[in-house]
Amino acid sequence: MENCKVGMFNLPGIKIPKNLLPPDLLEEMQAWSKECNSGSCMNEDGSLWSFRNEKQREWFVLRWSDLIPKPKADEEN
Repeated sequence: MENCKVGMFNLPGIKIPKNLLPPDLLEEMQAWSKECNSGSCMNEDGSLWSFRNEKQREWFVLRWSDLIPKPKADEEN
C-alpha cells in the first residue's frame, strides 16, 4: 500500500498492487467505505482508492492494512 495523489484535484489516495485483493475482501472494503462515507475505489481491481481528506485515508489504512495481502517481491508495482 502506497500513498499517492488522485485526480485533477490531487486528492489523497492509496495505490495497492494490481490484482492483489481477493474479490471477497474488495467487496467488503467497498461496502465499508460506502457505509462509513470514507473513500472510493477508483477501478475494478481495487488498486486505486481516493479520499476527500487525509483523515479518511488514515482511517482506511488503520482499518484494512492488516487484512490486505502482502505482495511478493516480484509482484510489486
